Order: sequence, then structure tokens, then C-alpha cells
Amino acid sequence: MSETYNRKKILIFRIGHLGDTLVSLPAFWAIKNAFPDAHLTLLTNVNAKSANYVVANSVLPEKGLIDDWLYYPTELSKIGTALGFAKLWNEIRREKFDDLFYLMTRNRTPSQISRDERFFRSAGVKNIFGTDFLRQNIIEKMPIRPLAPVESEAEFLLKSVAASGIAVNFNVKPDLLLSAAEKSFAENWLKENCGTAFTEKKLVAVAPGSKWESKIWAEENYALVVSALIEKHGIFPVIFGGQEDRETGNRLLQKFGFGANAAGELNIRQAAAALANCRLYLGNDTGTMHLAAAVETPCVAVFAAIDRAGRWHPFGKNHAVFRETVECEGCYLPICPFQNKCLALIEPKRVWAACEAILRNV
Repeated sequence: MSETYNRKKILIFRIGHLGDTLVSLPAFWAIKNAFPDAHLTLLTNVNAKSANYVVANSVLPEKGLIDDWLYYPTELSKIGTALGFAKLWNEIRREKFDDLFYLMTRNRTPSQISRDERFFRSAGVKNIFGTDFLRQNIIEKMPIRPLAPVESEAEFLLKSVAASGIAVNFNVKPDLLLSAAEKSFAENWLKENCGTAFTEKKLVAVAPGSKWESKIWAEENYALVVSALIEKHGIFPVIFGGQEDRETGNRLLQKFGFGANAAGELNIRQAAAALANCRLYLGNDTGTMHLAAAVETPCVAVFAAIDRAGRWHPFGKNHAVFRETVECEGCYLPICPFQNKCLALIEPKRVWAACEAILRNV
């Protein structure tokens, strides 16, 4: 850990995958802007059982926002978890943090929140912000249907920071502070794989995959929408996602007749730089969608009804989100037993119209 003297020391607690980190970015910046000279440490997690888990320090800038990192033990054996918590408690105790901003998701239970408070206070944290706000805004696990929409996770986290008494700019830019090297790498990749379509600004990002099968809009729907956009607007499709999306991307490119497949080719921050060069993001509710929103690329996003409407909407303006209400909404299931009924109700012509409207104005 780096040593600091005469600087306020702040611990931020937020765990989760790629999307969870990205929707927290505005709140991180709100804290940074409120305490520009403070030493910020992010307590996040690493999933020991998932090789595809995207850790926060591979997403956030190396410098300029977070100064240090601590790791919360998850997905370990009982013994490993106990040892991990003991190690974490000692690290927090040694660092002598002045404040903790508790930025956990709204499915944390009251008992979990109270347990966390006891842990942090016993480790010497002086002030804890955000726990009372979260208690007042928990999303119940057994919802009453139809589900009422909620504000986005990014907005909720900004309100949590504001509830601590900090003046918050709710239009704060979720800046990833992409480096010149990251931008250059992405631009060179796009030039090599997209040719003149890059310089002519014809690129459209397409993200047809997801780690959750229940979130995937049918492949043939993407084929219909993108083919129509090619015909009318002359766009050049670029597939985004992980290595697991590469095969789907190749099939789609065969249907389009051309395009580029960046799935599995770029790291997270290089992908962000590439997305910044796209006129539009078209895809599922994924971390890639939040990555596009972070670089202010307009998103047309197709959402399953597995969670509440609004909760994971991309941060910012000029986005179009499609989600249908069904009797089984709020299921939180990674695999749908009803043939993805909520997604099947979203018609390609409506999604195409939203893409077409954005392309006319960017």
C-alpha cells in the first residue's frame, strides 16, 4: 500500500462485474471531485472461480481516480473466505481510513448491511456513508408484479453520495481517462480491420452476446436490423464482446457480407476507445453497453425483463431502451424457461427505427 501523510483517506466499497463497475463510475467521480486531494482506495472483488471475471482495476484508469485497491473475498472456500476477511480487516485497520462510502447494490439485505457496518467499524473506519440510504431503498427479492420501474443504478449511487452531504453534479461525466496509447491501439485496429469506413465515420458497434442466455435477443433479429441499416445508411458493423461472442460475430458478418469482429480482440479499455469511434451501440444489456455509454456513444439496448425497468439503463442521454412487461418479469434467471418470451416481444422494426433516428442525428 502506498503511504500518504496529511491527506484524507477514503475507502469506497463496491463489488461486481464489468457493468457494476461502470455504473459506479459517476459516483466515483463525484467523490473524487468533492475531495480532489484525498487518497481514494476502492474495495472491490475478484471472482476466484471465473476466468472471465472483469476486475475493476482492469476497467478504471490506472491513475487520476483511484489511488489504491483492496479486495473483498468472494467465491472461495469457507476457510479461504475466513482467511481473506481476516487479511482484509488487518489491511483496513492499518490504513486508518477517515471515511467509507458504501456503494453496494440494492439487493443487499438489511442483515448484510449491518454485518458490513460492524466489520468496518471494528476495523477502525471513522465515518460510514451510504448504509442508511441503501436500507431505505432496498429492492425486495420477491417482488410484487407488475414491477414498478426504478431509477438507474448510476443515478441511485449518485444520490447515495449526495445523501452524505456532498454537493453532487448529476451530469458528471463518467470519464475513463483513456490514455493516448489505448486510443492509438484502438484506432490502429479499426483502421486495419475497417478500412475507409473508419475515416468516413461509418462504424456501428453490435454486441449480440451476453454471459446470461436470458438476456440475448435472437441472432436473426440483429441480422435483420443491421442489414437494414447497411442498406439505408451504409454503416459498417463492428462486433464487440468477449471471446465467447466471436463465433456469433462471425456468423453475423457472413450474413452482412462484410464488417469486423473485435470480440475477444481488445482488452476492456481498448474496447472503450474503439467504441468511442462508433456512431451507435446496438446490443443487449451487457457490460459492453455500459462501456459504450461511458465514452458517450449513443446506445440502442434490448433488455430482458429479468430485472426492474430502468435499473440497469445506460448512464447519460440519447439512448433508446427496449423492454417488455411480462407476467414472469423480475425472475433474475440466467436461463429462461419460457423461450425468452419478453425478448421475443421486441420487434426488429422498432429497434431499427430507434437506430435510424440516432444515425440521422449523429
